[in-house]
Amino acid sequence: MKKSLFLTILICLFSIHAYSQSRLELLHADISRGVVRDNIPMRILEGNVHARQDTLELFCDLATWIESKRTLILENNVELRRGGDTLTAKKITYYEDQQIATAERNVHLWRTGQELFTAYLKYYYQTDQSFAKNGVKIIDLDNRVTITAKQGEYLPEQNRAYVQKKSHLVRLDSAGTDTLHIHARRMDYYFSPAKKAIAVDSVRIVRENLTAKCDSAVYRVDEERAFLEISPQAFQENSELVGRQMEMIFENMEIRRIVVRENAIATSIVDSVAQKQNRLTGREIIMYITDRQLKELRAISNATSNYYLTEDREEKGLNVASADTIKVFFKNSELDSIDVKGGSQGVYYPVDYKGKIDLEF
Repeated sequence: MKKSLFLTILICLFSIHAYSQSRLELLHADISRGVVRDNIPMRILEGNVHARQDTLELFCDLATWIESKRTLILENNVELRRGGDTLTAKKITYYEDQQIATAERNVHLWRTGQELFTAYLKYYYQTDQSFAKNGVKIIDLDNRVTITAKQGEYLPEQNRAYVQKKSHLVRLDSAGTDTLHIHARRMDYYFSPAKKAIAVDSVRIVRENLTAKCDSAVYRVDEERAFLEISPQAFQENSELVGRQMEMIFENMEIRRIVVRENAIATSIVDSVAQKQNRLTGREIIMYITDRQLKELRAISNATSNYYLTEDREEKGLNVASADTIKVFFKNSELDSIDVKGGSQGVYYPVDYKGKIDLEF
Protein backbone atom coordinates (compact mmCIF):
# COMPACT_ATOMS: atom_id res chain seq x y z
CA MET A 1 0.00 0.00 0.00
CA LYS A 2 2.78 2.42 0.94
CA LYS A 3 4.71 1.57 -2.21
CA SER A 4 1.58 2.11 -4.30
CA LEU A 5 0.90 5.47 -2.62
CA PHE A 6 4.49 6.60 -3.24
CA LEU A 7 4.30 5.67 -6.94
CA THR A 8 0.94 7.40 -7.30
CA ILE A 9 2.30 10.61 -5.81
CA LEU A 10 5.38 10.45 -8.00
CA ILE A 11 3.35 9.91 -11.18
CA CYS A 12 0.76 12.58 -10.36
CA LEU A 13 3.31 15.23 -9.58
CA PHE A 14 6.18 14.77 -11.95
CA SER A 15 5.41 12.27 -14.67
CA ILE A 16 5.19 14.90 -17.42
CA HIS A 17 8.82 15.89 -16.65
CA ALA A 18 10.23 12.37 -16.50
CA TYR A 19 12.28 12.91 -19.66
CA SER A 20 14.49 15.53 -17.99
CA GLN A 21 17.17 14.66 -15.46
CA SER A 22 17.05 18.14 -13.94
CA ARG A 23 13.37 18.05 -12.99
CA LEU A 24 12.09 18.08 -9.43
CA GLU A 25 11.51 14.58 -8.05
CA LEU A 26 9.40 13.61 -5.07
CA LEU A 27 11.18 10.97 -3.00
CA HIS A 28 8.77 10.64 -0.08
CA ALA A 29 5.57 11.92 1.53
CA ASP A 30 3.40 10.17 4.12
CA ILE A 31 0.14 11.56 2.75
CA SER A 32 -0.86 13.05 -0.63
CA ARG A 33 -4.22 14.60 -1.51
CA GLY A 34 -5.48 16.72 -4.37
CA VAL A 35 -7.36 20.01 -3.89
CA VAL A 36 -8.60 22.89 -6.05
CA ARG A 37 -8.12 26.47 -4.88
CA ASP A 38 -9.23 29.45 -6.96
CA ASN A 39 -9.74 27.03 -9.85
CA ILE A 40 -6.10 25.94 -9.62
CA PRO A 41 -5.43 22.23 -9.06
CA MET A 42 -2.91 21.58 -6.30
CA ARG A 43 -1.53 18.63 -4.41
CA ILE A 44 -1.00 18.75 -0.66
CA LEU A 45 1.87 16.63 0.71
CA GLU A 46 2.12 15.94 4.43
CA GLY A 47 4.59 14.19 6.68
CA ASN A 48 8.32 13.72 6.05
CA VAL A 49 8.22 15.35 2.65
CA HIS A 50 11.45 14.87 0.68
CA ALA A 51 12.08 16.13 -2.85
CA ARG A 52 15.18 16.56 -5.00
CA GLN A 53 16.37 18.50 -8.02
CA ASP A 54 19.88 17.69 -9.18
CA THR A 55 22.05 17.99 -6.03
CA LEU A 56 19.49 20.06 -4.11
CA GLU A 57 17.54 18.18 -1.41
CA LEU A 58 14.27 19.67 -0.08
CA PHE A 59 12.65 18.63 3.22
CA CYS A 60 9.57 19.77 5.17
CA ASP A 61 6.47 18.49 6.97
CA LEU A 62 3.93 20.21 4.73
CA ALA A 63 4.22 21.07 1.03
CA THR A 64 1.93 22.35 -1.70
CA TRP A 65 2.72 21.46 -5.32
CA ILE A 66 1.22 23.77 -7.99
CA GLU A 67 1.67 21.91 -11.26
CA SER A 68 0.65 24.79 -13.54
CA LYS A 69 3.38 27.00 -12.05
CA ARG A 70 5.86 24.22 -11.34
CA THR A 71 6.15 25.62 -7.85
CA LEU A 72 6.61 23.83 -4.54
CA ILE A 73 5.67 25.69 -1.33
CA LEU A 74 7.34 24.20 1.75
CA GLU A 75 6.27 24.86 5.36
CA ASN A 76 6.98 23.44 8.83
CA ASN A 77 10.54 22.31 9.54
CA VAL A 78 11.71 23.47 6.13
CA GLU A 79 15.25 22.64 5.12
CA LEU A 80 17.08 22.82 1.79
CA ARG A 81 20.48 21.18 1.47
CA ARG A 82 23.09 21.25 -1.26
CA GLY A 83 26.63 20.11 -0.64
CA GLY A 84 27.76 21.81 2.56
CA ASP A 85 25.02 24.47 2.40
CA THR A 86 21.83 24.35 4.46
CA LEU A 87 18.93 26.82 4.14
CA THR A 88 16.13 26.88 6.72
CA ALA A 89 13.12 29.17 7.17
CA LYS A 90 9.51 29.22 8.29
CA LYS A 91 8.43 29.09 4.65
CA ILE A 92 10.26 28.52 1.36
CA THR A 93 8.78 28.75 -2.12
CA TYR A 94 10.79 26.83 -4.69
CA TYR A 95 10.46 27.51 -8.43
CA GLU A 96 11.48 24.40 -10.33
CA ASP A 97 12.25 25.86 -13.77
CA GLN A 98 14.37 28.76 -12.51
CA GLN A 99 15.81 26.80 -9.56
CA ILE A 100 15.08 29.76 -7.29
CA ALA A 101 14.08 29.59 -3.64
CA THR A 102 12.46 32.49 -1.77
CA ALA A 103 12.72 32.06 1.98
CA GLU A 104 10.65 34.00 4.52
CA ARG A 105 10.81 34.50 8.28
CA ASN A 106 13.66 33.27 10.48
CA VAL A 107 15.83 32.60 7.46
CA HIS A 108 19.17 30.93 8.20
CA LEU A 109 21.74 30.00 5.54
CA TRP A 110 24.69 27.96 6.79
CA ARG A 111 27.88 26.74 5.17
CA THR A 112 31.13 25.65 6.83
CA GLY A 113 32.50 28.61 8.81
CA GLN A 114 29.83 31.03 7.54
CA GLU A 115 26.26 31.92 8.49
CA LEU A 116 23.60 34.31 7.21
CA PHE A 117 20.43 35.41 9.03
CA THR A 118 17.68 37.53 7.50
CA ALA A 119 13.91 37.98 7.26
CA TYR A 120 13.74 37.42 3.50
CA LEU A 121 16.14 35.71 1.12
CA LYS A 122 16.01 34.98 -2.59
CA TYR A 123 18.49 32.25 -3.51
CA TYR A 124 19.49 31.49 -7.12
CA TYR A 125 20.78 27.92 -7.08
CA GLN A 126 21.98 28.02 -10.69
CA THR A 127 24.34 30.94 -10.03
CA ASP A 128 24.91 30.33 -6.31
CA GLN A 129 23.96 33.84 -5.26
CA SER A 130 21.37 35.22 -2.91
CA PHE A 131 19.76 38.55 -2.06
CA ALA A 132 18.63 39.43 1.47
CA LYS A 133 16.47 42.31 2.66
CA ASN A 134 14.61 43.50 5.73
CA GLY A 135 17.77 43.16 7.77
CA VAL A 136 20.75 40.87 7.23
CA LYS A 137 23.45 39.42 9.49
CA ILE A 138 26.49 37.60 8.09
CA ILE A 139 28.96 35.77 10.33
CA ASP A 140 32.52 34.65 9.61
CA LEU A 141 32.88 32.12 12.42
CA ASP A 142 36.60 31.46 11.89
CA ASN A 143 37.53 35.11 12.45
CA ARG A 144 34.82 36.18 14.93
CA VAL A 145 33.49 38.72 12.43
CA THR A 146 29.81 39.71 12.27
CA ILE A 147 28.39 42.06 9.62
CA THR A 148 24.92 43.57 9.77
CA ALA A 149 23.03 45.83 7.36
CA LYS A 150 19.55 46.52 6.05
CA GLN A 151 20.09 44.49 2.91
CA GLY A 152 22.79 42.47 1.23
CA GLU A 153 23.97 39.98 -1.34
CA TYR A 154 25.66 36.68 -0.46
CA LEU A 155 27.87 35.10 -3.13
CA PRO A 156 29.31 31.81 -1.84
CA GLU A 157 30.76 30.90 -5.23
CA GLN A 158 32.85 34.09 -5.08
CA ASN A 159 33.53 33.73 -1.33
CA ARG A 160 32.13 37.23 -0.95
CA ALA A 161 29.24 39.11 0.63
CA TYR A 162 28.03 42.62 -0.17
CA VAL A 163 25.88 44.69 2.19
CA GLN A 164 24.54 48.22 2.17
CA LYS A 165 22.51 50.71 4.21
CA LYS A 166 23.85 51.03 7.77
CA SER A 167 26.56 48.44 7.24
CA HIS A 168 28.33 47.49 10.46
CA LEU A 169 31.25 45.10 10.95
CA VAL A 170 32.07 43.86 14.44
CA ARG A 171 35.13 41.78 15.28
CA LEU A 172 35.61 40.25 18.72
CA ASP A 173 38.98 39.43 20.22
CA SER A 174 39.85 35.83 21.16
CA ALA A 175 38.36 36.34 24.64
CA GLY A 176 35.12 37.59 23.11
CA THR A 177 35.17 40.80 25.10
CA ASP A 178 36.81 43.69 23.21
CA THR A 179 35.55 44.67 19.81
CA LEU A 180 36.54 46.50 16.66
CA HIS A 181 33.70 48.33 14.88
CA ILE A 182 33.60 49.47 11.26
CA HIS A 183 30.58 51.45 10.07
CA ALA A 184 29.87 52.44 6.45
CA ARG A 185 27.07 52.87 3.96
CA ARG A 186 28.37 49.99 1.81
CA MET A 187 30.70 47.08 2.50
CA ASP A 188 32.17 44.09 0.67
CA TYR A 189 33.47 41.20 2.77
CA TYR A 190 35.75 38.51 1.31
CA PHE A 191 35.88 35.18 3.15
CA SER A 192 38.88 33.94 1.11
CA PRO A 193 41.56 33.68 -0.10
CA ALA A 194 42.56 36.93 1.63
CA LYS A 195 39.98 37.79 4.28
CA LYS A 196 39.19 41.49 4.07
CA ALA A 197 36.44 44.07 4.32
CA ILE A 198 36.16 46.99 1.89
CA ALA A 199 34.08 49.83 3.35
CA VAL A 200 32.89 52.78 1.26
CA ASP A 201 31.11 56.06 2.02
CA SER A 202 31.00 57.64 5.48
CA VAL A 203 33.36 55.09 7.00
CA ARG A 204 33.91 55.14 10.75
CA ILE A 205 36.29 52.81 12.62
CA VAL A 206 36.05 52.55 16.41
CA ARG A 207 38.30 50.64 18.81
CA GLU A 208 38.22 51.62 22.49
CA ASN A 209 39.25 55.34 22.65
CA LEU A 210 40.29 55.41 18.99
CA THR A 211 37.96 56.70 16.29
CA ALA A 212 38.89 57.07 12.63
CA LYS A 213 36.89 58.48 9.73
CA CYS A 214 37.30 58.40 5.94
CA ASP A 215 35.35 57.67 2.76
CA SER A 216 37.16 54.48 1.75
CA ALA A 217 38.84 51.81 3.88
CA VAL A 218 40.21 48.30 3.50
CA TYR A 219 40.50 46.14 6.62
CA ARG A 220 42.72 43.08 6.12
CA VAL A 221 41.49 40.62 8.71
CA ASP A 222 44.43 38.20 8.62
CA GLU A 223 47.06 40.97 8.71
CA GLU A 224 45.18 43.09 11.28
CA ARG A 225 45.73 46.23 9.22
CA ALA A 226 43.35 48.91 8.01
CA PHE A 227 44.12 51.23 5.09
CA LEU A 228 42.17 54.50 4.95
CA GLU A 229 41.89 56.90 2.03
CA ILE A 230 39.91 59.98 0.98
CA SER A 231 40.16 62.51 3.82
CA PRO A 232 41.22 60.11 6.59
CA GLN A 233 41.11 61.37 10.19
CA ALA A 234 41.99 59.58 13.42
CA PHE A 235 41.24 60.66 16.99
CA GLN A 236 43.15 59.08 19.87
CA GLU A 237 42.46 60.66 23.25
CA ASN A 238 43.29 64.38 22.80
CA SER A 239 45.17 63.96 19.50
CA GLU A 240 43.93 64.22 15.94
CA LEU A 241 45.74 62.87 12.88
CA VAL A 242 45.00 63.81 9.26
CA GLY A 243 46.77 63.29 5.94
CA ARG A 244 46.46 61.89 2.45
CA GLN A 245 46.64 58.21 3.42
CA MET A 246 46.45 56.37 6.71
CA GLU A 247 47.37 52.89 7.90
CA MET A 248 46.28 51.41 11.22
CA ILE A 249 48.25 48.45 12.59
CA PHE A 250 46.69 46.16 15.20
CA GLU A 251 48.19 43.35 17.25
CA ASN A 252 45.84 40.85 18.87
CA MET A 253 43.06 43.37 18.22
CA GLU A 254 44.94 46.13 20.08
CA ILE A 255 45.88 49.24 18.10
CA ARG A 256 49.69 49.64 18.08
CA ARG A 257 50.52 52.20 15.39
CA ILE A 258 48.87 54.69 13.09
CA VAL A 259 50.90 55.79 10.09
CA VAL A 260 49.85 58.91 8.18
CA ARG A 261 51.48 59.59 4.81
CA GLU A 262 51.64 62.76 2.70
CA ASN A 263 50.75 66.13 4.25
CA ALA A 264 50.56 64.51 7.67
CA ILE A 265 49.38 66.69 10.57
CA ALA A 266 48.91 65.83 14.25
CA THR A 267 47.16 68.31 16.53
CA SER A 268 45.86 68.47 20.09
CA ILE A 269 43.91 71.21 21.87
CA VAL A 270 45.74 72.89 24.76
CA ASP A 271 43.28 75.70 25.51
CA SER A 272 40.20 76.05 23.32
CA VAL A 273 39.31 79.46 24.76
CA ALA A 274 42.77 80.90 24.11
CA GLN A 275 42.93 78.97 20.82
CA LYS A 276 46.17 77.27 21.80
CA GLN A 277 46.95 74.10 19.89
CA ASN A 278 49.90 71.74 19.72
CA ARG A 279 50.80 70.92 16.14
CA LEU A 280 53.18 68.46 14.46
CA THR A 281 53.64 68.14 10.68
CA GLY A 282 55.75 66.06 8.32
CA ARG A 283 55.76 64.02 5.16
CA GLU A 284 54.92 61.09 7.41
CA ILE A 285 53.74 60.86 11.02
CA ILE A 286 53.67 57.69 13.10
CA MET A 287 51.60 57.44 16.26
CA TYR A 288 52.75 54.75 18.72
CA ILE A 289 50.25 53.40 21.22
CA THR A 290 50.95 51.10 24.17
CA ASP A 291 48.35 49.75 26.59
CA ARG A 292 45.79 51.94 24.82
CA GLN A 293 47.69 55.13 25.65
CA LEU A 294 49.56 57.48 23.35
CA LYS A 295 53.33 57.02 23.86
CA GLU A 296 55.01 58.76 20.93
CA LEU A 297 54.42 60.87 17.85
CA ARG A 298 57.17 60.78 15.23
CA ALA A 299 57.26 63.20 12.26
CA ILE A 300 59.61 62.26 9.41
CA SER A 301 60.94 64.49 6.60
CA ASN A 302 60.31 68.27 6.62
CA ALA A 303 59.04 67.98 10.16
CA THR A 304 57.79 70.98 12.13
CA SER A 305 56.35 71.27 15.62
CA ASN A 306 54.62 73.86 17.78
CA TYR A 307 54.24 72.59 21.35
CA TYR A 308 53.19 74.36 24.54
CA LEU A 309 55.43 73.13 27.34
CA THR A 310 54.21 72.45 30.88
CA GLU A 311 55.77 71.40 34.16
CA ASP A 312 53.64 70.17 37.04
CA ARG A 313 50.64 71.32 34.99
CA GLU A 314 52.05 74.86 34.88
CA GLU A 315 52.55 76.41 31.43
CA LYS A 316 56.21 77.15 30.65
CA GLY A 317 56.03 78.59 27.15
CA LEU A 318 55.95 77.61 23.49
CA ASN A 319 58.58 75.65 21.59
CA VAL A 320 58.67 76.00 17.77
CA ALA A 321 61.01 73.69 15.83
CA SER A 322 61.77 72.24 12.42
CA ALA A 323 64.01 69.29 11.54
CA ASP A 324 64.37 66.14 9.49
CA THR A 325 62.78 64.13 12.31
CA ILE A 326 60.88 65.23 15.40
CA LYS A 327 59.89 62.82 18.15
CA VAL A 328 57.31 63.82 20.74
CA PHE A 329 57.11 61.58 23.82
CA PHE A 330 54.16 61.23 26.19
CA LYS A 331 53.74 59.95 29.72
CA ASN A 332 50.26 59.07 30.93
CA SER A 333 49.13 60.56 27.62
CA GLU A 334 50.60 63.97 28.60
CA LEU A 335 53.51 65.67 26.82
CA ASP A 336 56.78 64.55 28.38
CA SER A 337 59.64 65.59 26.04
CA ILE A 338 60.57 66.50 22.46
CA ASP A 339 63.55 65.16 20.52
CA VAL A 340 64.63 67.09 17.40
CA LYS A 341 67.14 65.52 14.95
CA GLY A 342 68.79 66.49 11.67
CA GLY A 343 69.02 70.05 10.32
CA SER A 344 67.13 71.37 13.27
CA GLN A 345 66.04 74.93 13.99
CA GLY A 346 64.09 76.07 16.98
CA VAL A 347 62.76 79.02 18.93
CA TYR A 348 61.54 79.04 22.52
CA TYR A 349 58.96 81.64 23.57
CA PRO A 350 58.61 82.04 27.37
CA VAL A 351 55.14 82.12 28.83
CA ASP A 352 55.41 85.88 29.52
CA TYR A 353 56.67 86.73 26.01
CA LYS A 354 54.69 89.68 24.56
CA GLY A 355 56.14 90.00 21.06
CA LYS A 356 55.16 88.39 17.79
CA ILE A 357 55.28 84.59 17.73
CA ASP A 358 56.34 83.09 14.42
CA LEU A 359 54.98 79.55 14.10
CA GLU A 360 56.81 78.86 10.82
CA PHE A 361 60.43 79.08 9.71
